[in-house]
Amino acid sequence: MTSAYPASLASGSTAPAVATATNPLQVAEDIVKEMEELEDYYFGSDKKAKMERAAAQVVECADQVLSPASVQRKLRIRAFYLKGRAASLLQGDEQKAIELLSKAVKLDPQCLDAWNTLGEVYWNLQEFSQAQQHFEQAIQLCGSNSVSLRSLSMVLRAVEGKSDGESTALRRCENYVEALKKAKEAVQLDTLDPLNWETLGNSYIGDFFVNARRPDEINRALIAYQKAEAAYEKQGKHNPTLQLNRGMAAKYIEDYDLALKSFKKAHDIGAATAAEEGQRVVELVQRLASYADKKGGLKVNRLKELKSNFPSKPRSCPLKDLVDGTDIGVSLAGRVVQVVDRKGEVPVIVVCCDSAGEFFALSIYNAEIHKVAEVLVPMKSVLFVQNAKYKQISVAGPAGKQWSYPSIRVGNPSDVTVHGFGSLGVASVRSVFSCGAERVEVAPGSNNSGDKTASAAQDDAAARSCEAPQL
Repeated sequence: MTSAYPASLASGSTAPAVATATNPLQVAEDIVKEMEELEDYYFGSDKKAKMERAAAQVVECADQVLSPASVQRKLRIRAFYLKGRAASLLQGDEQKAIELLSKAVKLDPQCLDAWNTLGEVYWNLQEFSQAQQHFEQAIQLCGSNSVSLRSLSMVLRAVEGKSDGESTALRRCENYVEALKKAKEAVQLDTLDPLNWETLGNSYIGDFFVNARRPDEINRALIAYQKAEAAYEKQGKHNPTLQLNRGMAAKYIEDYDLALKSFKKAHDIGAATAAEEGQRVVELVQRLASYADKKGGLKVNRLKELKSNFPSKPRSCPLKDLVDGTDIGVSLAGRVVQVVDRKGEVPVIVVCCDSAGEFFALSIYNAEIHKVAEVLVPMKSVLFVQNAKYKQISVAGPAGKQWSYPSIRVGNPSDVTVHGFGSLGVASVRSVFSCGAERVEVAPGSNNSGDKTASAAQDDAAARSCEAPQL
């Protein structure tokens, strides 16, 4: 990709870029934009030095404007903003940035860039309530705009519920609904900005976990990520965080081909954890395909015991009948072989065997694995699954390898009844979704990044999907 930062920065020159400038504020403006490109798309070992040198040049430019006592008020506002924006991009200079940006909004309460940058600084400090106030102030004083709206969407997914007697869990659920609404509004205002689409995708994922949506809802996130990728490509940019988040979303709904492709793209453009995520997918698919092909490695007599003595239940059927579609509305009957230990990842997967000896993977969404494991007894418990959605998982591996196995998906554990126990609804998840400002780890030397502090990882039966507001 063509260098996005100025020749003076790229070459390592320390010579002032403004010695002969006739419009120092325009020069400062250009350098600030280049600093933003450096922050997002450059990860060389000399990044810190480049950023500090650029910030010093911005200060030099701005001070040329601020030094005359008679300088126009409009120019003073812009100079304070540019100095504050430059400081906001240097780790450790947050308080200096707040001081300078506050001067800008004091002189001009409608300085939108300053309000949004203040919100970003407080986000980076993880002072989410302060960040929320500044983004809301930006909208109130400056009007609706996509940057404030998408940033507010991110913050709403980070703030905790109030402790004034209102339920924290309920407040969090409401925040995620509102966050999704704000992300949609941002997209409506600007459909060409990839960050708006990416934020919308992340909002769909957050709402899925916090408000226990059906897994089909994740498809909306994947559509948003696809549009974000297309918008980035038009700008000649590549975003490893977007690919990582899309890979995680695809994994949640067991679209493992898309997950592997996304993780590979993320790895190729610098996401250090993407290869590990891809390897986890391969190992899971191999494991489940092996159960289906080799009947779990069980001996003939053990397999015979496993598929015998199924309790009778009206309108229940084996896997074959469900696949053929000849008994619509019936319950699928299966005996538990193993609850797969996935370290809290989504969905909970239970390997089962039906009365014909066919193995399948039962994927249960919105369930807590430790509660599922407490109820189900491997090689004994019999399940009756309602509203089952069948899918033959088929994944193309390296060197022409192909893995395949039957999968049954249910959107809620209450769709599963355990013989002799009752509904598996007792294992329904309580939202533990949280969001903190974390940075995607990018491999040293990589020259690509996207959302500065976005990540996608699991936490028990939930996942984080976090971003940094970008201006």
